[in-house]
Amino acid sequence: MRVAFLLIAFPLTVAAQGTPWTVRPDPGSRDSVSHVTMPPGWHITTGPGALVYDAANTASGRYSLGLEVHLFPKASSEGYGIFLGGRGLEGPDASYVAVLMRRDGALQVARVNGTQRTPLLDWTPTTAIKPHPGTDDTALNLLAVRVDADSLRIDANGARIAALSRGDLPVDGTFGIRVGAGINLHVTNYDVTRRLAPAPRRR
Repeated sequence: MRVAFLLIAFPLTVAAQGTPWTVRPDPGSRDSVSHVTMPPGWHITTGPGALVYDAANTASGRYSLGLEVHLFPKASSEGYGIFLGGRGLEGPDASYVAVLMRRDGALQVARVNGTQRTPLLDWTPTTAIKPHPGTDDTALNLLAVRVDADSLRIDANGARIAALSRGDLPVDGTFGIRVGAGINLHVTNYDVTRRLAPAPRRR
């Protein structure tokens, strides 16, 4: 099944492989966002930046998210990757935590509340993320976020990049894909792992 649709400043819901997905473009834009079911995975091309998610996909407590994504040529310098802890996503005060890569191989972690964006880790170059070579090839990266009782641990392609204190971060909620403006990518895997074993006791 192939699904494509046009978005104008408010979210639409479609059936993607039998599951409803919402694409929420950044407020104030009248450009288009394309989200196409293309096994294996989805192909996403943005005019404005957007959140792509299924409202039924939520996680809380201790869990891990893993995203396998191919970045296509001529991408902008906007970020793309995972968002988690999403709340109120269809309203003007949407909040979430974004863990993003960039075509130059840098990583950013940010907390978003409505129009306010607070970097928790500003754009930081890392050799763990493969930059786009600037040719007709694609850049494949595997981004993983492990949410523990007291921390967020971030890996790329199996290498640890960063660990942040969980503190009062809103990491319980909807998770999905965050794609910045002017990005062309293909998601081949997006997995969630519920971690059921008891966490170590804090000392």
